[in-house]
Amino acid sequence: MSQSHVKTLLSHTVIYGIGLVLNRSIGFILLPLYSNYFAPADWGVYNIVASIWIFLSVIYSLGFENSFMKYFIEEKIKERKKVIYSSALLFLCISSIVFSAILYFSSASVASLIHFDNPLKGISLIKILSILLFFDTIYRIPLLLLRAELNTKVYTYLTLVTVIINIGLNIFLIAVQGYGVEAIFYSYILSVLVTTVLSLFITKSYLIPKISFDEIKKQFGFGINFIFIGLFIIFIDTSDRFFLKYYFDETVVGIYSANYRLGAVMSLIIAAYKFSWTPYFMNIQDNPDNKKIISNVFTYFVFTGLFLFLVFSFFTDDLVKIKIGNFYMLNEAYWSGLKIIPIILLSYFFSGLYSTMNVASFFANRTDVLLKIALLGLSVNTILNVILIPAYEMTGAAVSTLVTYIAMFAFLYYKSQQIFYIDYDLKKIGILAILAFILYYAENILTKVISQNYINFIISIFIIGLFVLISMKFNIIKANQLIKMIKKQ
Repeated sequence: MSQSHVKTLLSHTVIYGIGLVLNRSIGFILLPLYSNYFAPADWGVYNIVASIWIFLSVIYSLGFENSFMKYFIEEKIKERKKVIYSSALLFLCISSIVFSAILYFSSASVASLIHFDNPLKGISLIKILSILLFFDTIYRIPLLLLRAELNTKVYTYLTLVTVIINIGLNIFLIAVQGYGVEAIFYSYILSVLVTTVLSLFITKSYLIPKISFDEIKKQFGFGINFIFIGLFIIFIDTSDRFFLKYYFDETVVGIYSANYRLGAVMSLIIAAYKFSWTPYFMNIQDNPDNKKIISNVFTYFVFTGLFLFLVFSFFTDDLVKIKIGNFYMLNEAYWSGLKIIPIILLSYFFSGLYSTMNVASFFANRTDVLLKIALLGLSVNTILNVILIPAYEMTGAAVSTLVTYIAMFAFLYYKSQQIFYIDYDLKKIGILAILAFILYYAENILTKVISQNYINFIISIFIIGLFVLISMKFNIIKANQLIKMIKKQ
C-alpha cells in the first residue's frame, strides 16, 4: 500500500497537535504553578469539579459532535451544509442556556451531594461551572466545522489563541492576583469566549438564522447513543476521583490527579491523533483500499504509542524532580503518586487503540455496539474501583482504569472484526508488544541496580533506541519512509 494515506494522516495529526496538544496540555504546562501555589486538598477540590465539568459536557453536547461531523462530511451541497451547521449551533445554544440555568440555581444541591469539606467554596465553583459549560459547548461547533473540512491550519491558529490567553490569565490571576483554583475556570471562560467570537466570524459563510427541526431530529437520533457512550467513558475516566474522595480525602484526590495529569501527557498525543483520525477515516469510507489504510495506520499507532510509553515512563519521574529556583516541576507534596504514571500511560495507550477500532461501528452505523461496550467498561470499572481502591489507594484506581480499557479494546476488536473485517498485521503488533514489555522491565532492573543518574540516562536512551532499531529490523517500520513522512511536515 502507498504510504500517502499514512503521510496525510500524520500531517493532519502533527498540525492538529500543535494547537490541540498545547490546548489540552495547559494543565500539564501549568502543573508547576498549580502544585506550588495550591495545596493537594485544594487541587483535589478543583479536580472533583473538573470531573463534573467533563461529565456534564457530554450532556450539554447531546451527541451532536459526532452526528454533526458525520452528516456535514457526507453532505456535498453547501446550502445543506449551512442548514446542518446553523441548526446544530443554534439548538445547542438554546439547550445550553436551559441546562446552565438549572445547574446554577441547583448548585447548593449538587455541592451537597459531593460533600465538599468547604461547602460554600463548592457552591461557588459549581455556579462558575454553569457559566463555563455554556461557552464550552458553543465554542466547539465552529471548530468541528473546521475539523470536518480538514482545515487544520485555521483550527490550530484558533486553538493557539485560546492557549495563549488561557495560560496568560492563569499566571496573572494565580501568581500575581492570588486567586484560588477558581482562577483556572475564569481563565478558561475568557479564552474560549475570544475563540468563539473569532471562529464564528471565520465560519460566517455557513451561518444562517434558521433551525431545521428535521435536521435536529436526525442529528439527535444518530448522536443519542453517543450521549450514553460519552457518559460511560467519562465515568470510567473520572469516577476514581470520587471513589478516592469517598474512601480517603481530598488530599489523596489532589495527589492522584496531579500525577494522573503527568501521565496524561500520553493522552495529548493520542488526542491529536483522534481529532484527525475520525474525520479522516470517514473521508476514506468509499476508498477501495480503506481496509489496508486502516491496518497500516493501526500498526504505526501501536509502534508510536509504545515508543512514547517507554520515553515517558523512563524520564517523567526525574523531570518532575528538577528544581528551578525555589520551585520543583512538581511540588514534593505530590511525589507519593509518581508510581502510577506508567499505569496511566498504558491506560491512555489502550484508550487510543479502542478509539481506532470504532471505524467499523461508524461505517456500518452500528453505534449500538459502542454503547454496549461502554456499558461493559462502566461495569468492569465500577467493580474494580470498589475492590481495588480501598486496598491499594491510588495504585488501585490506576489499575482499574487500565484493566477497563484493555477489556473494552479486546471486546471491540472482536465485535469490529465481525462487522467490518480488517486484516491487521498481528505478527508485527505482537512483536512490538513483547519487545516493549521486555525492554521496559530490563530498564527498570538495570537502573535500580546501577542507581547512578547519568549512567541510567544513557541506559534509558539506549533501550529506547534499541526498540526503534529492532522494529526496523523486523520491517515493522521503515526508516526511509518514516524520515520522508517527517520531512513532509
